[in-house]
Amino acid sequence: MSVSPLQPVSSAKNETGEFERFKAFARRVVRVPHSQIKAQLDAEKEAKRIAKASASRASGASSKRVD
Repeated sequence: MSVSPLQPVSSAKNETGEFERFKAFARRVVRVPHSQIKAQLDAEKEAKRIAKASASRASGASSKRVD
């Protein structure tokens, strides 16, 4: 059985169910509660703030002159 160049060939995407995998992934992403995402973002922001504050204290301590 040969395929004519004028007939469209079915894509591998349809055969592998790529769109179904995408839909399942999208459902998992949307299912995460906003409060959980917010808590994680707040924790990351706090960690960055602490790291920045400790870095500025460390650099400030080394730049002071001792007489």
